[in-house]
Amino acid sequence: MPRSCPEPAKGREKKNFLWTKHDHFVILAIMEENTPFHPPAEVHIRHLTGVDRQTGTFPPDLFAQIRQALAAGMDRLASQGMTAENVTRIVFTLSRTDGFNACFPLLNDLFARTCPATTLRLVSPFAQAGQLVEIDLVTLPGTDGDWKSDFPQPADEK
Repeated sequence: MPRSCPEPAKGREKKNFLWTKHDHFVILAIMEENTPFHPPAEVHIRHLTGVDRQTGTFPPDLFAQIRQALAAGMDRLASQGMTAENVTRIVFTLSRTDGFNACFPLLNDLFARTCPATTLRLVSPFAQAGQLVEIDLVTLPGTDGDWKSDFPQPADEK
């Protein structure tokens, strides 16, 4: 059972620490933020699927669904005043990987300048019949793809 420290002698400051069950003490430090860098807020665009907006059905192949989902994602980015260059991470949730390599040229065209981090997650089939993919995009608004400009750079790297 923790016990607090005894009262300090007159003229001495009370220290912040606790005694533990085995007569060890733990120093309790007050943490203050002292860094000048505050990362900007990320924007998450989630649950992008490859459903055809006109028919309400899913195309049969993975490439078409990814193209549809990314087009929807680019529309949502544009509505927020962002582009593909603001994307810092892409998460693909797939029920199968057959045909995913056919998407590389599309991804290269969209994200070649910024090369966002990419995660592939495999899941059992989706609840909606015909759905093969769901995409999440993580973006940093206002960076125009140059997120390194928010960090202090050494003189030789500017």
